Amino acid sequence: MKIVPVVISIIRKNNKYLITKRVVFDKEDKRFYPLVWNIPGGGIEFGETPENALIRETWEELGVELKNIIQIPKIFSEVRDHWQGLFIVFVSELSDSNAKIILNSEASEFGWFTLNEAKKLKLMPKTIEMLEEADKI
Repeated sequence: MKIVPVVISIIRKNNKYLITKRVVFDKEDKRFYPLVWNIPGGGIEFGETPENALIRETWEELGVELKNIIQIPKIFSEVRDHWQGLFIVFVSELSDSNAKIILNSEASEFGWFTLNEAKKLKLMPKTIEMLEEADKI
């Protein structure tokens, strides 16, 4: 059994949120395949602060930098098989609002969605709850 701290990068622009279509799945996530939408993020590496992990993960997955980073004051938890993720969620904006999103191999596409539009997507667990918390900020 494993507990993993994970950062989640909710990027907001014009009251829409950046969501990616995931194509690479860890073993604990295989049941969600194929082509499930999610918010970018990933595990915190040893010695990293959550904020540094957020900046690194966002750069690795999207090729963009962030500004106005705010941590949501709620930790989300999800158990999948013998894995438990503790999700530390941040809301931010692109440093350059015209920055080009460059996806890595984990996602096939991205889109900007309102909260109501996101509710119609096939999403990873906890995504709507995280977006609802972000929508309050």
